[in-house]
Amino acid sequence: MGTCPCGREFAVQLCPDCAASPALTRRKVNQALSKYSSPIIGGLLGIVIADRYFPLLERNAFFVVGLCAFFAPVLFHIVSSVRKPLPLDAGRLQRAYLSAGAVTIFLALLIACNGAFDKSPATQVSTSLLHKQVVRGKSGPSYTLRVRSWRAGSATEGLSVDARTYREVSLEKGVVVEMHRGVFGLPWYSGVVSE
Repeated sequence: MGTCPCGREFAVQLCPDCAASPALTRRKVNQALSKYSSPIIGGLLGIVIADRYFPLLERNAFFVVGLCAFFAPVLFHIVSSVRKPLPLDAGRLQRAYLSAGAVTIFLALLIACNGAFDKSPATQVSTSLLHKQVVRGKSGPSYTLRVRSWRAGSATEGLSVDARTYREVSLEKGVVVEMHRGVFGLPWYSGVVSE
């Protein structure tokens, strides 16, 4: 049941007297838009899962783009609700949330397909370990190895590894990284071992 700006209540999409849409409250608009944040969250989760199985060397760029896609519609939502009545921007906000969701889902699929469909042979790259780092968070520790880069234009590479690999490698010995070209040309690695 909707209430038209002219005062008449009706159960159809448009008021039969003046053809206006029902007046939406801020709460109804926020409830309607909340379901459009699910694709964004799903896409971000997909990026994290895909990166776990097929870790990219350029992973930070994908995480930054994914987070920007997440926060862009949220910021637009906040600015829109402050500047003018929220119902006036409901359509634009819906498109913003859906577009951001499409971007994050695309990134997750790009990372996953880049590794899953990569049939190129693995290349063993020897390099030296420069630094080991453990970051302890709510979900547990994450382990990173900083190694000297073998690619032109990069000084170092950050490689996420599991706890066992982190314990096995040492600064005195070099490491061997098992690299893959990636079906879309995005290099990823499948293993790191001590020399």
